[in-house]
Amino acid sequence: MKRRPTSVIVPIALACLLTALLASCGQKDLAEPVPAEFVNETLPFALSDPMPVPEAKDGSDRGEAIEFLVPMYGASYEDDKYLEEDVKLFRQWQWAELYASLDRKAQEEPLHLNTFRLQAEVYLTNSKYNEALAALDSVLRVHHDDIYALGLSAYIKHFMGNEDQSQQRLQALKNVSGTCYDDLTAFIEKVDRWRNEEAGNALESTDGLDLDAIVVLGVSPTAAGGLSASGVLRLKEAVKGAYYCPEAKIILSGGAIDYDFSEAETMKDYLLEHSTELAIALGLEPEGSTWSIPEERILLDTQARDTVGNAIGAFKHIEGLDLHDVMIAASTGHVMRGQTIFKAYADANGYPVEICSSGSGNVAAGANEYKYVYVGAARAYGLMTLDDYRQYQP
Repeated sequence: MKRRPTSVIVPIALACLLTALLASCGQKDLAEPVPAEFVNETLPFALSDPMPVPEAKDGSDRGEAIEFLVPMYGASYEDDKYLEEDVKLFRQWQWAELYASLDRKAQEEPLHLNTFRLQAEVYLTNSKYNEALAALDSVLRVHHDDIYALGLSAYIKHFMGNEDQSQQRLQALKNVSGTCYDDLTAFIEKVDRWRNEEAGNALESTDGLDLDAIVVLGVSPTAAGGLSASGVLRLKEAVKGAYYCPEAKIILSGGAIDYDFSEAETMKDYLLEHSTELAIALGLEPEGSTWSIPEERILLDTQARDTVGNAIGAFKHIEGLDLHDVMIAASTGHVMRGQTIFKAYADANGYPVEICSSGSGNVAAGANEYKYVYVGAARAYGLMTLDDYRQYQP
């Protein structure tokens, strides 16, 4: 009989012991079956140590009101009764309560691996990359060949700059699913390329500019329902593009996140009232001009909760009207992420489109933006959630 290495026997024995303890407490249904054998008999990479719960940023005050915006976070765990309330908290952006709940459940039921998987998705959404890795490695301690944990952790290691560790995890993934390995490595190359492409300069020269659509990414309005200064700057970019491309549709995207009124509707109201003033201020029209943007050129997406949601909502109009030359208008600090996410979404859905962008304002992208663009791209492309990785299960 072939003897298993000691390094394999120990974690399996520990997992079985924990399973027995859980069963004695009437919680056997929560324990995920532990494979009898692993393809990766030993882990060729170092696992992260468990980490304390990070500090939670301010959440939403609107609770259930934002629960059904797009994308609907935590969809992979909708049928998991143990995590049902956590999915709601995720969609409502109740971060402090969610962090504490998941940490408590991870300690109470250490073999309910979905808790750690959901933790990883939540932490990635909030730029807590090391905490996300620790959660994924808690899965790998029990299930060495978990495709989701191997793939997503390799991806995180890549954009965190730990290329050796990323490659080690990718090789472990290849042992389990060559298809997932091929798809993920190809995707990483694409995101690297998209992120490094020029962004934000589409209107530096308007010679030959020929746009089908201009997508304005939403920004939080003021408490009184007015448009913020950042929003005005984005609409200036939209007006300039609309002026030189009179047939282009203007897609305004953004849901009712902070207040009862949506970002898209706030931008529409301002644009209809002030498009003439903006054109004059930009020097496109002389004082006293009557040029304006008619309402029929404006399309709305009022369901987006983030940049990925902007892409999902905008592409409903783009595909529906068969548009193929699209400019994204966003702040200078946000435009790289927006352009990359839109390209990832188009590529994943096989839609032929040329995407450029125009940035407004003078606040450049921060250091975290160069990492967070990978998170958004993975969600848009379909390589971030547990459901995304189910296709690779044997």
